Amino acid sequence: MSHIATESRRSAFKVPASMPDGVHKRKLEKIKKTLSHNADVKRSYRKTLKQMGFDVPPPLSRKNGVKRAASDDADSLHEDTDQNAEQPFEKASQKPTGRHNKNLKLSRFNKEEAAAAALRAEREAAQEERHRREADRRQKIEQRRKNKQKMMQYTRTGQPKLGVRVDVLLDKIRKAT
Repeated sequence: MSHIATESRRSAFKVPASMPDGVHKRKLEKIKKTLSHNADVKRSYRKTLKQMGFDVPPPLSRKNGVKRAASDDADSLHEDTDQNAEQPFEKASQKPTGRHNKNLKLSRFNKEEAAAAALRAEREAAQEERHRREADRRQKIEQRRKNKQKMMQYTRTGQPKLGVRVDVLLDKIRKAT
């Protein structure tokens, strides 16, 4: 019985006072601050809606750590939309502007689409550049391996093959100039 009573009386998110100062404590304090800020914002939003004359649904309640059933929420949402559809618009700011709203949405969509296309083109260009650099790198590594093999060639008596070495050195000079 005492367990149920303490669970129902459990209030806000609390950071233990005996916890030593450190990363974990600061993270818990940050979470607590965020939760309280979000609750304040929701509370003020509901208050504003109530002052404007809208029907405000009650906040979601938690019983035994579980949110209210989704079917209850869906039913209440359908009832709210039916009630709002029957009520005429009271203020001029609440009237739908019709085509103007649609044009705003389209222009926003077009802007976002253009930004996304630009970003996509930029990414593709960066990817092509990356592939080109990788191909150049592979080619240089392969050329270096071939040159090393040529420089390591020897005759039967163990003397280096100077003709091959001279060709490798001449190629280096040609590339440098």
